Amino acid sequence: MITDDSDERAREQRGLLEERELDPVTLQVIGGEFDTIAEEMGSKMIRSSYSSIIRESEDIGAGIFTPDCEEVAESDYTPMHVGSLPGYLRGMYKCIEERGEDVFEITEPGDVYFHNHPYYGASHSPDIAVIVPIFYDDELVGWSADTAHILDIGTATPGITIDLYDVYAEGQLFKARKVISRGERIEQVWNHIHDNTRTPRMNEGDLQAMISAAEIGRQRYVELIEKYGLETVQQAGDDLISYAEDLLRSKVAELPDGEWHETAYLDDDGRNRDKRIKIDVKVRVDGDDITIDLTDSNDQVPTGFNCPVDGATKVAAYFTLRALLMDTYVHDEYIPQNSGTFEPINVETRKGSIFDPNPPAAAFARINQVDMMGDLIVKALRNAVPDRVMAGNAAQVFFTSYSGPEPDSEGDEYWVYLEVNDGSYGGRPDKDGIDCVGALIHNTRNRPVEDIELSHPMRVDRYELREDGHGAGEFRGGHGVCRETTFLIDTVMSTEGDGKYHTPWGAFGGKEGAGASMWHIRTDDPDGSRPMFYSRRDQMPDEMDYGDEVDDVDELYTKVTGYQFEPGDHFIVKSAMSGGYGDPHDRPVEKVFDDYRDGLISKEIAREDYGVVIEDGEVDHDATADLRDR
Repeated sequence: MITDDSDERAREQRGLLEERELDPVTLQVIGGEFDTIAEEMGSKMIRSSYSSIIRESEDIGAGIFTPDCEEVAESDYTPMHVGSLPGYLRGMYKCIEERGEDVFEITEPGDVYFHNHPYYGASHSPDIAVIVPIFYDDELVGWSADTAHILDIGTATPGITIDLYDVYAEGQLFKARKVISRGERIEQVWNHIHDNTRTPRMNEGDLQAMISAAEIGRQRYVELIEKYGLETVQQAGDDLISYAEDLLRSKVAELPDGEWHETAYLDDDGRNRDKRIKIDVKVRVDGDDITIDLTDSNDQVPTGFNCPVDGATKVAAYFTLRALLMDTYVHDEYIPQNSGTFEPINVETRKGSIFDPNPPAAAFARINQVDMMGDLIVKALRNAVPDRVMAGNAAQVFFTSYSGPEPDSEGDEYWVYLEVNDGSYGGRPDKDGIDCVGALIHNTRNRPVEDIELSHPMRVDRYELREDGHGAGEFRGGHGVCRETTFLIDTVMSTEGDGKYHTPWGAFGGKEGAGASMWHIRTDDPDGSRPMFYSRRDQMPDEMDYGDEVDDVDELYTKVTGYQFEPGDHFIVKSAMSGGYGDPHDRPVEKVFDDYRDGLISKEIAREDYGVVIEDGEVDHDATADLRDR
């Protein structure tokens, strides 16, 4: 059904499109072609890759870019990986300029660059960008680029590391490094890459998949030029960027002018356990400009728990606001995803802070900071646009690497598994929060348990929704995950997590969610052959009946580097539970009872939080009415 609001939006869209140089029909057709190219790039990368972090989790991004580093189109995968690519390109240009060279003079058809330096535009160092020039009639007319998380780049510990001294401890850093010249691999460079990582075979497969994807982008863009002409295609890119900027400005202009301020604290920096990390967000709206002010956030820290400003901090702000104001699900108009959507957004940082560190500070572990920043932007705007925001998200993720030498490799090759244990979304204005999903910023997918156990020496004993309550509300918060793993051989683990002390906030009368935790259970069962001992879903690890086979139970910090597990040890992760939206007593009794029957809440929680009395497995409606009337 077309509403008055959608009619008005359609008229607004037509007006904005008609301001462009190309006619609206041609513009939208070519815009659709741009989007299709980016999606094909991402799809090819996923189908061709070796590692599960790309193949299953889809921790990738891809797009087409102008010669002056503007994004024309992006794939719809991990948000942090697409908005960051213009920064990678600008950083590549800067590196080449610092070497006294000109990118347009040294770049030739068939070249391929790698780039991943966090102080030259990268999201963080494991996210390597593959950058391919697009030539037409011997002219450099654009770039095809993609990025993905590579399993291991020779960091201090396998896969992931948090407690680092400086950026050089993060592993291999590529500063606009040409790896293919005129279609020929530069073997000395490739040999160096393979000789300085624990996963050379997997990295080779992933990087070749990324190169193939970027080549597809280059090829499809040239085909588009041959179909419409270079001038038309370039004009379409310029027009779509301008249109996207105007469209977002029109959405910002609908917000009331003002400033809103929110603060939260993360657990620690991965080394100094007694120091909480301040995330401070001010949102200012002035006409059709919006500013995210992070200047009062924590000073940079002496570990890798810092954020690259161009590749991570700014990108997270761009995506959060774009998702909040231009969600394609609630808009009928065509919304191109390109650099134009960045222009109305100003991000203010303080040099030397956690969101804009001074080099050579390490900046490997940045996802929980930007997750929290995005959540606080939403919280700050909850009174300005209450119909568009959700309650507090589980704005923390447990990004974990498990690793050890391959049994028959004599230490030349490691197995590395990168795992993302996601949280959930808060309750929404008309829907419950979503269970077991990543925060807005990363949006990675789940890896099947069968694939994990087939590929790695570990057993997933259970992987399920947490069943110990949620943020109560008229629309309840989402449930996080509970995962229990048994290790079959000696394993080293590093985790970039958070949320032990932070509790996701409730909105408009909704209640807070619940924090996160990690547990190590040591056993005298080295081959992991005994039946799973921790099977009580309603008990936390420190409340269970340990039994004779359990030697010790430790709650871990949410960030650990190089932590050792022995065969038979168990590792338990519980991710955060999100906040509720609206008064819990306004939640229909039937929905509360459904949650009880599904095991998501106990009858005690139903009574205490929702005012619903359940006795003998049934709702006592009279007692419920009395309790809710109090």
